[in-house]
Amino acid sequence: MPVFAHKAERYLDFFFFVSLLLVPFCIGPTGRYALTLCVFGACVALLRKRRPRLSLISLLNSMPFWGLLLWNVCALFSIVFSPEPLYSLRVYFSEFFLNSILFMGLSLAVAVCEYCPVKWRRAIKRANIVFLSFYLGLLILWLIRPDHLFLGDQEHIRRFITDRMDIVFEYGRACELFHGVSHTSVFLALMIAYWSIFPGKGLLENGLFIFLNFLTLFTTTRRGALIASVIGFLFSIRLSGRKGISTTLLLAIILATLTLFMFYSGVARHFIREDWHLIAQGRIEKAKKLGGSIPLRVSTYKEFSKRIMSNPFMPRGLGRKLIEEHWKGLVEKAGLQHGHNTMLNQAFYLGIQGAMSLLIIIGGQFFLFLRALRMGTSGQDQQLMMVALVFMVIFWGINLFSDAFRHSSANLYWLITGLATGRAMYLTKVATVDSASKQGS
Repeated sequence: MPVFAHKAERYLDFFFFVSLLLVPFCIGPTGRYALTLCVFGACVALLRKRRPRLSLISLLNSMPFWGLLLWNVCALFSIVFSPEPLYSLRVYFSEFFLNSILFMGLSLAVAVCEYCPVKWRRAIKRANIVFLSFYLGLLILWLIRPDHLFLGDQEHIRRFITDRMDIVFEYGRACELFHGVSHTSVFLALMIAYWSIFPGKGLLENGLFIFLNFLTLFTTTRRGALIASVIGFLFSIRLSGRKGISTTLLLAIILATLTLFMFYSGVARHFIREDWHLIAQGRIEKAKKLGGSIPLRVSTYKEFSKRIMSNPFMPRGLGRKLIEEHWKGLVEKAGLQHGHNTMLNQAFYLGIQGAMSLLIIIGGQFFLFLRALRMGTSGQDQQLMMVALVFMVIFWGINLFSDAFRHSSANLYWLITGLATGRAMYLTKVATVDSASKQGS
């Protein structure tokens, strides 16, 4: 292989790692754009010395590509209907265009290589270690020195932190080093997906990392992310074909420990923020007035669905800011400033056709990975397909309760699924060539 190709692989591997690592850290949009372009540039450099024609044809004939193309067309079309076209155009380039070229470039660069040019296992593991060291290390420092909350948002601290337990459960929002609990929970979703496949050397290592990642996710108080992660973890047992006794026991111990801690330490208020009696009685409006995210979400889903279905194919422009500024009556009725569900937001921005095109992308990726897995894939390729599938289950589970398909979280999604798509395309191509040669002989 030419030296140039080796250099391109090293650059791609490095930028992939940095892009993973910086998802939960607050680096700002400029840094994220620069990293996306660096990954894409490394992919282009790798493709220059290859012959990507077969891989390109394979990608162009795939469901993820056609879904991605339709999704971009819907996004561009919606800009015409935006009350602030320039703002929507900026959103398109940052959230649609850049992620699309990242996905396409990474898929093609990986699909033309006999082996995966990205050392993804090492990258994920190291990113997890660095993140946990910073997140838990600084949290411990806050607990030791509650009078000096280093890198803290003072306004948030004054409003929400009164004791050490508040520090634990508000830390992810109050610490200015991190991008917020939403992006942290998506990053942890990937880590839980990775360790649930057990690519490590032993049960002790896997158990330790699974526990630390679930513990960190617990401190974010993201209930949707916790539920989605448990479902994804159980899905990994079914996917890997293991009996799963030790794995299920480990998960049960983790959840039991965290639940007991929640109820017997007086921190349940961080997780139970609504009147469940009123919700059970169906008195959503009254429960909504008393606060809590569940009645607010029920009301929001209802109002946004009604507005979308009143004109289902009508685009309204890209960007959350538009909802708050130009549909104030909808926000007042709903209770929340956007749909808090990715598909609802996509349908609102782009019309039903936009949400359907995103579903085509998701379905196409899921079945592509599953197909590659069922072809008898083994080793790291098998693990990559499994990690991608489990991550997708957790990621889209989170997006049922919130809209995490934006900023660094969306960037992480395209990184992982782009890598897995490229590898699945290569494996499918090899299997097709082998099958044709056997038939010819």
